[in-house]
Amino acid sequence: MARVGRNSLHRSWVDPGEPRNWDLYLCPFQELLPQPDVDCTIGDVIPGPKWTGLRQLLNDWDGWRHYDFIWLPDDDILASQDTISAMFDAARALRFQLFAPGLDEASHYAHYSTMRNRSFFARRVGFVEIMMPGFSGAALERLLPTLDLSTTGWGWGLDSVWPKLLDYHDIGIIDGVPVLHTRPVGQFRDVDLGRRVNEDSDRILASQECGQRMATFAGIGPDLKEKQIGADELLVDLVEGWRYLLPRDPKVMRWIVEHQVPSFEWTPYRVGGSPTSPG
Repeated sequence: MARVGRNSLHRSWVDPGEPRNWDLYLCPFQELLPQPDVDCTIGDVIPGPKWTGLRQLLNDWDGWRHYDFIWLPDDDILASQDTISAMFDAARALRFQLFAPGLDEASHYAHYSTMRNRSFFARRVGFVEIMMPGFSGAALERLLPTLDLSTTGWGWGLDSVWPKLLDYHDIGIIDGVPVLHTRPVGQFRDVDLGRRVNEDSDRILASQECGQRMATFAGIGPDLKEKQIGADELLVDLVEGWRYLLPRDPKVMRWIVEHQVPSFEWTPYRVGGSPTSPG
């Protein structure tokens, strides 16, 4: 389900005539220009920001409840049909409640932890960005009321609330199926809007008593099994997997360490993958 405008990249997602394991529902925020045939459903135009439209659609249309997994990407994501299919396959195999594909190395990004880590096929994490979250049907049902928390409709802050409500359990980034984010992030031409969106995020985080947890709790290999390694080895692998980011922004090294070291003291997984509550 994608919130789209006239410049949406959703046409790149569909390979006409080729089988796929997912359906596409467009939730436009403006009238779409005439376009080549794309196998999808186009809903009514709902003006406003992304999460204003999705909140209305998810509450008014029950069709999404017939699906096992739902992906809610921004419309500036460049991805192939096969990549999206592989993402859903991995989410099912790993039993993720909340997930996203990793961002391709050439992507614009706000959080380094959302970028593809080359050391792993997937990671169990404490944060999935609001840019393109995927949900199990049960998780989306549980989290749907949180969309009412965003008064601006931009949804900033919700991506920190969701992991907490899910007890930081079965949340993942799938590095092995990367997609490209094509536009710069976090920029508002309207200064007042930017201020209100940031204030909305601060209010949501304060009211829910949570913050961003950028830690990786476990790495998963291409065999879809968790790597049985210690915290120090995990840190080394994470740094190695994100080494390509360091020339662009050397501060990433410090952020990785700062976010990982507190996670050594608590993790939603004991050895063997049994869940426990964060302290």
